[in-house]
Amino acid sequence: MRDSDVQLSGDSLKGKMVHLVVTGGIAAVETVRLARELRRHGAEITVTMTSEATKIISPLAVGWATGSEVNTGWSSDLPGLDTPDLVLVAPATRNTLSKICAGVMDDPAMMAITAASGAGKTILLVPSMHDDLFDDAVTRDMIETIKSIGYKVLVSPSEEGRRKQPSPSNIVRFAAAKINENLPNRANIAVIYGATESSIDPVRVISNKSSGKTGIHISDYLERMGHGVTRISGVVETSDVQSDINARTPQEMVDAVRDVMSKSVPDVWIVAAAVLDFQPVNPSMEKMSSSDRPTPIDLEPSPRLIDYIRSSDSDARIISFKLESGIEIEELISRARSHMKRCESDAVVANLLENLDGPGPRAHLVTKNDVDEISDLEHLCISIESIVSCWME
Repeated sequence: MRDSDVQLSGDSLKGKMVHLVVTGGIAAVETVRLARELRRHGAEITVTMTSEATKIISPLAVGWATGSEVNTGWSSDLPGLDTPDLVLVAPATRNTLSKICAGVMDDPAMMAITAASGAGKTILLVPSMHDDLFDDAVTRDMIETIKSIGYKVLVSPSEEGRRKQPSPSNIVRFAAAKINENLPNRANIAVIYGATESSIDPVRVISNKSSGKTGIHISDYLERMGHGVTRISGVVETSDVQSDINARTPQEMVDAVRDVMSKSVPDVWIVAAAVLDFQPVNPSMEKMSSSDRPTPIDLEPSPRLIDYIRSSDSDARIISFKLESGIEIEELISRARSHMKRCESDAVVANLLENLDGPGPRAHLVTKNDVDEISDLEHLCISIESIVSCWME
């Protein structure tokens, strides 16, 4: 592997040409990381830098990161007239926004944006500036004007008085989603993941083991492939993927599903959450003394999440998960089929606890007529996306 090569981590931009336009904001220093992330997901990159951007970051560094020549001025072959799948302007300065709104085309960067706009291609702007500039009424009006003509805009929350450029991962996820949302057979999907917990007293809880890693990866991949994704998250390890609804208890999970359904019923539910089967009947309202001998805790069945989804939407497509330990693969598949029948799910991802991070297959994807061995998490994401797309035909 050459020094400038990257290791692929996804295929959501495979075969896509991205024209990366770098303007003269201080966030241009993030270009190397952003370009590398684009390439990790399969993008081919053409890059144009404004003269002001070259004062902030070297074209040599940008060329290394993108694996392509860097356009910094006018040339006879006018590469800005080539129309890629996406023009990504990051950072997009206030000056760039004003040029777009006024129809100014005074450098190769503006030519690239204008040509792609005329060809109906996707254009994504990532503004980055101080809050005083961003909150100016004229800036706000320009952003609304730009959105009204069909450009996509990604803005980060205010931090330290600035609208900083989002992380490369967030930008590339958003970009891939916007490119792929016009693919056929896209679905509205709710992904539920993470552990749940139930209180014993105000301090202590009963919980179960789940990092949320699998559900996070699945939701990330589906969003990158252009599907509409709603995330319902239980207790998870740290992630840069923001959930839409946080639900820590089994009942909060059910309430979150009800809330989602009240707005728009998803085409597909992916239930990767580890929902407690049992919860304390009468949790103490006061912290139990650690010096007293503990008393037995009476348990009752928790709300059945998949049962609630099925009873609320008889036509829903459901992919559920089944985790077992210490059994043979044949028995795992048998239990997955029993689970599928009881829950009326359409597919089951069957896992052995010891294989999640071990040498064996990552999972088995069980459907009515087939069982597919899944080698790793990326393979699982691709397989689930394929099933969902087939369902939407």
